[in-house]
Amino acid sequence: MSTKASEFIEILDMSLVDLDCVYELEFNTYDYPWTRNIIKDCIINKYDCYIAKNQTVIGYAISKITSIDSHILNLTVDKKYRNMGIASSFIEMIISKAKTYNSNSIFLETRASNLAAKKLYEKYGFKSIDIRKNYYKTFHGREDAIIYRKVLI
Repeated sequence: MSTKASEFIEILDMSLVDLDCVYELEFNTYDYPWTRNIIKDCIINKYDCYIAKNQTVIGYAISKITSIDSHILNLTVDKKYRNMGIASSFIEMIISKAKTYNSNSIFLETRASNLAAKKLYEKYGFKSIDIRKNYYKTFHGREDAIIYRKVLI
């Protein structure tokens, strides 16, 4: 699958060839990143994994699409490339694919402090449905996760 996020950025299916670049972006973005093996397992187990790429990987999305419910597991865009529509392209692709699988809903979690992500998800019709107390690690303890759901049917 190949989709243009903007004039010079392509959205492509992620493969094991991309693993090192994806992990490097994950490691450089988050204080408590996913491990390389978690990302590798998602690719091997045929999760819906995409990259945004110009000369290098500048973003990625990992989701699990099923005919019952779908889940956005991880969505990251390099700080230098934010606000260019890349995250929106990922979300639109995931919503479209979930609809083709007749998923009832798409779920995701985000940090309570991640205002940009919350604004983006709400723009696409995701609604806050619950809170997971103390879900994420921080340098100063724990932080809540906001659970979002977008109903498709």
